[in-house]
Amino acid sequence: MRLFVPLSASLAAVLFAGPAFGQATANAVVGADDAFGFIAGDEAVGIYDATAVRGFSLEAAGNYRVNGGYFVKSSGVSSFFIESTTVRIGLNALAIDLPGPSGVVDYKIRDPKAGEASYLTVGLDEYEQPYADILLKHGDAQDRHSAALGLGVVFDNDNGQGGPSGRSVLLAGTARVSLGPARLQVFGGEYDYERGGLYRFTVGEGARPPRPERGQRSVQDWAVERGQRRILGVMAQAPLTGAWSLGLTGVFSQEDPSRAVAHLYSGLDGDLTGLGIAVVSPAQQATAWSGEARLAWSGRWEDTRHRLAFIGRGRRSDSRFGGDRIVDLGMVSLAGPVRAVAEPDLSGARANASSEVDQWGLGLSYRLDWRDRLTVNAGLLRTDYEKASVAADGSRSAREASPWLYNLAGVYRVTERLDLYGGLSRGLEEAGSAPASAANRNELLPAIRVRQVEAGLRYALTPGLRLVVAGFETEKPYAGLEPATNVYGLIGVVRHRGVEASLAGRLSETLSVVVGGYVLDPTRDGVSGGRPVGVERFRAVANLNYVVRAMPGLSLDAGLEHVGRRPYRSAVGGVQPMLEADTTLDLGLRYRLPGRATLRVQALNVLDDYGYSASPAETLAYTAPRRFRVLVTKEF
Repeated sequence: MRLFVPLSASLAAVLFAGPAFGQATANAVVGADDAFGFIAGDEAVGIYDATAVRGFSLEAAGNYRVNGGYFVKSSGVSSFFIESTTVRIGLNALAIDLPGPSGVVDYKIRDPKAGEASYLTVGLDEYEQPYADILLKHGDAQDRHSAALGLGVVFDNDNGQGGPSGRSVLLAGTARVSLGPARLQVFGGEYDYERGGLYRFTVGEGARPPRPERGQRSVQDWAVERGQRRILGVMAQAPLTGAWSLGLTGVFSQEDPSRAVAHLYSGLDGDLTGLGIAVVSPAQQATAWSGEARLAWSGRWEDTRHRLAFIGRGRRSDSRFGGDRIVDLGMVSLAGPVRAVAEPDLSGARANASSEVDQWGLGLSYRLDWRDRLTVNAGLLRTDYEKASVAADGSRSAREASPWLYNLAGVYRVTERLDLYGGLSRGLEEAGSAPASAANRNELLPAIRVRQVEAGLRYALTPGLRLVVAGFETEKPYAGLEPATNVYGLIGVVRHRGVEASLAGRLSETLSVVVGGYVLDPTRDGVSGGRPVGVERFRAVANLNYVVRAMPGLSLDAGLEHVGRRPYRSAVGGVQPMLEADTTLDLGLRYRLPGRATLRVQALNVLDDYGYSASPAETLAYTAPRRFRVLVTKEF
């Protein structure tokens, strides 16, 4: 979980370094198995991502896996050691031990093979920021070891809101060694950044969401953030005697900002005028140690295959926050440059609040395969969760929970083309932290219990094209803002019922598609009622990749996304204001140049749609305008 400056969270990317550090050769459309969320390099397709799955945030829930193993993520990850990222939900989560009810984000670690090319990439990213990265890869011919090491630099780090620019440097990689069937792999990275702070805003009573000029600097010149993110992980797999094997995963993850800045403009009206504050935070830190041990037995009996795993999980998270300086910006107009205000003195500011979480669990996971017709995945986990907090005034609080959690899912092959599946699960997830706009900013919310049931089908239209349709219901406590107190916390129960669909694969030898969407009925029971803030009823995506045979080496791609109307504030007097629907179109091409080089050109948001991201804290930020991206990757 990211605990610092959540005002920026909706604009932050999954990777360590935002939009850069990708390769022109990465193609998510061709690599995706379904339309439920897939990332290759720095390009993503699908209806879901880590911030929104069936209307919920897996980032806030903390549902992460690395090569299927459990871990807790406090920092970011990097494509230098991550080959691909898959959102696993429904049928594609059957291979995961003890998956979370809301789904999981599963990272696949790079493992270069012999002869696999290294990359040098230079380019101008979508905000015209020049960057360069190099990824060196090595694979042993006998597959005894492999390694990848990347270095990336962004020379002019733009945040898309015209704030102060900065720079960033990332060093990351992975290494693997095999001794017979035993494997040991490590991965890690260090990211050092300097960037401009972001702003969000609320809308005045009776006013429609205003349209600040995108890209205009609307924060103070001193609104510069600095810090580091780091991660180090180890994975081991070894056979024991007979049918037994042992697997281990351990990860250290840390977010370490030395200075963070967030601006909030409240009550903006049609003249773009409202009250402004800046929240400036001194050095803070969020650290997570987490790991999992799996003792597994695999065997066969007549026509069935069995796998039984004894699983132990644990994590310790330690967060230090607070000590913020609140700068009153007075009445601010975003119709032009903001009035300069003196920079606050942080010399005596220190983090003055803390939260510590200890969580340990023991469980069983069982998998059955019968004649390649039936697969069952069942699990039972007893977890002990303890959270202790110390507020800025020295007051202490503690919470404990020791629930039994379970999952049961299965898929049955009716014909060679048709599979039916269903499942139910109960889990314990994080609820995130309070945003900087709340009175209890950065406070870590208690863990919540989540329940989900689902059923669906998968149908192979052709050997390379599959359709998935599913229905689901997910229920959990709702984390949101209580308007009367401006406190962010658990204020009721939210229930999402919906139907999702995915069509992915190859329509022909030259055309690959990823098409999907969902229809959702989100309901909220709580103090204010109404629909959950920021959750739409309908979303659809369509991504195409076409290989131009008449010009060898050239492929064209297009991505279309439509997001339906969604509330940006709680209901007042039975009325809940809505954001209008958004439609964005992206166009691009890849061209194989002489000398093992690839050119990648993209035009993003071609229609120049003006949209908004709405957070559960009931603040808004505009989406990015029309922009262009050019990069060249040289293989060697």
